Amino acid sequence: MSIDIIKSIKQTESEADEIRKQSLENSRQILSEASDQSYSLSQQALEEAEQDASKIIKDAEKDAEIEIKKLKSKISQECQDIKSHARENLDKAVEVIIGRVVNHKWQ
Repeated sequence: MSIDIIKSIKQTESEADEIRKQSLENSRQILSEASDQSYSLSQQALEEAEQDASKIIKDAEKDAEIEIKKLKSKISQECQDIKSHARENLDKAVEVIIGRVVNHKWQ
């Protein structure tokens, strides 16, 4: 074999080794970037989920506030009705008591 062919083979082997090294470095770089992107996407998804959860909680609180106002209004009305009936019954009770006292005194 001639020295030129041997040099050419060694040159080709050297280039192949360099290509392998570069390929390995490129694959490591690609894996690193993919890992970074994966982390970034998971963080973004987590933030969006937290925002959605926060919105759901705020909406539920607003709905609860509306329901509480409705219930307070209803309870307030029921209290007024009870007071009104109590006043009517109080007037009747006073009449009965006065009637018994007056009738008992005059008998």
